[in-house]
Amino acid sequence: MRNFASMLKKAKEAQNKLAEVKQELAEIVCKGEAAGGVIQVEVTGDGRIISIRIHPDAAGANQADDIRMLEDLIVVATRDAQDKAAAIKAERMKEVTGDLPLPPGLDLPL
Repeated sequence: MRNFASMLKKAKEAQNKLAEVKQELAEIVCKGEAAGGVIQVEVTGDGRIISIRIHPDAAGANQADDIRMLEDLIVVATRDAQDKAAAIKAERMKEVTGDLPLPPGLDLPL
């Protein structure tokens, strides 16, 4: 029975830590870019896109191919920022759940 009480205590501690991590992730900003910084995207640690910047030279695109390339670059920069945010989230989650016996691949809601 002592093992169960210990597990409950650890789970409660993890729950509190998860709330802290969730707040921290919301405040972290990750920047992704494409084409050497022509497109820049900022994403919070919890994955929300907060800004997209397009260099003025690229903003003058007026042909269909230019527009498609610009759209692709926005996707690349967004994925870059989201990948960085996901890596930070995974690192923080490992800190929280390190000694809890959770199944592999379990993604706790943050």
